[in-house]
Amino acid sequence: MQHSYQHLAQQLRADIQSGALAPGQRMPSVRVLARQHAVSVSTAVRCYRWLEVQGWVQARAKSGVFVADWKARRPAAGAPAQRAAQAAAVAHPVEFARLASPQHRMTELYALTSQPLRLGLHLASAAPQWYPCEALSNLGQRLLRSEPLALGTYPTGQGDPALVRALLPWLHGLGLELEAGELLITQGSTEALSVALRATTRAGDAVVVESPVYFGLLQMLDNLGLRAIEVPCTPSGGLSMEALEYALEHQGEVRAIVTMPSFQNPLGCAMPDAAKRRLLRLAEQHDLALIEDDVFGDLSPAAQRPTPLKAWDRHGRVVYCGSCSKSLAPGLRVGWVAGGRWHSRMASLKISQSLVTPLLEQRMLAAYLQSGALAPHLRRLREALAAGVAPALQAVARHFPLGTEVISSAGGWWLWLALPAGADAMALLRLSVARGIAFTPGSLFSASGKFAHCLRLNIARPWGVEMEEGFVELGAMARTLAV
Repeated sequence: MQHSYQHLAQQLRADIQSGALAPGQRMPSVRVLARQHAVSVSTAVRCYRWLEVQGWVQARAKSGVFVADWKARRPAAGAPAQRAAQAAAVAHPVEFARLASPQHRMTELYALTSQPLRLGLHLASAAPQWYPCEALSNLGQRLLRSEPLALGTYPTGQGDPALVRALLPWLHGLGLELEAGELLITQGSTEALSVALRATTRAGDAVVVESPVYFGLLQMLDNLGLRAIEVPCTPSGGLSMEALEYALEHQGEVRAIVTMPSFQNPLGCAMPDAAKRRLLRLAEQHDLALIEDDVFGDLSPAAQRPTPLKAWDRHGRVVYCGSCSKSLAPGLRVGWVAGGRWHSRMASLKISQSLVTPLLEQRMLAAYLQSGALAPHLRRLREALAAGVAPALQAVARHFPLGTEVISSAGGWWLWLALPAGADAMALLRLSVARGIAFTPGSLFSASGKFAHCLRLNIARPWGVEMEEGFVELGAMARTLAV
């Protein structure tokens, strides 16, 4: 079924192609367009977004929307991916980016970064050589030799018992007194978050999230028909309790809070224990579900691993989500969730969503945990991450425009940067991908398009000539936009 905004966009595209609307001609305002075609303002906005992405129109700051020079901008059929990226590198104004939905901004990021890149700094994972890939490969081979029929065995239940038994001692060491029946194995932390949200909310509900927040969560909320209430998060203390209290007093139909208290993405901050206890009291006072995403907790640069929020939970109010994708192996899409009072509901939703989690990956992770190799690996990984912080900060100071602020170095995972006022990180991305360099623009970390002048740069890789030269090029492009 074709959406109304697509139908309207195709009408306008036909007018542009026929010459009825000439390049450079100003298009009707959003409200005028809506009135002319008897559609809603939101439909008119989505129509212009679609035409903008396809290269038929161009939005200009404080001026309006104009017909683009589409014959010059649109790449010929069969043109290389780099040529298409260069055509897309024309800077869109920040004002237009703020109109775009999280889904639209995510789609543009995926489109821009799907081409071959020589320096992909947009992902939240470490260099492959920093993970125990060889050890895991050897474990997998031994498992296949000793248990070849495992490939013909259908996984059942809430997770492979061997993995659950191996996970529980590790979680107990974090202060989580869980039993086997309280843990559900999922296909990564994304599925854990998804079933947690589906179990604790209904379409139309509001969910409190940190701001800035991991963009995948915003996309998930949008797909589930949930409304994100953004509460400020600070590099020094995490989620602001004062702002949260205000939001809960003035926002209706809030059903859940999603938080990363131990190592937040993208700020890398850790919430003090006192704030965690206060957060739990607020959730109890307002009868809310607390969904804790602890996927980065094991990689916190703090001297002592932060204690999960779940450790203070005595009434099953905290839904705890974890995964091995960041700390151990991105290729092993294995996660886990302790759902507290919503556990049974989540187990049922897991069955309807993906039925089971692949058995071989579960067995490999169980064997690795049982070997006792996880703690030494995490120690080495944290050391490698920390070593990249100083050269990355020095490179920003040398090559990025004057006024660029490093808000957080996030323990060596990434840098969260603020470019000088007025700079547009999405415009910078369109320029940089044409030269094979990608990062994550800040506007993706907010449902409302805030942080348009910010960017997240992955630095979780060995520092060398490639990284230095990449920062030189990216800084030079950023300077052209900061003028």
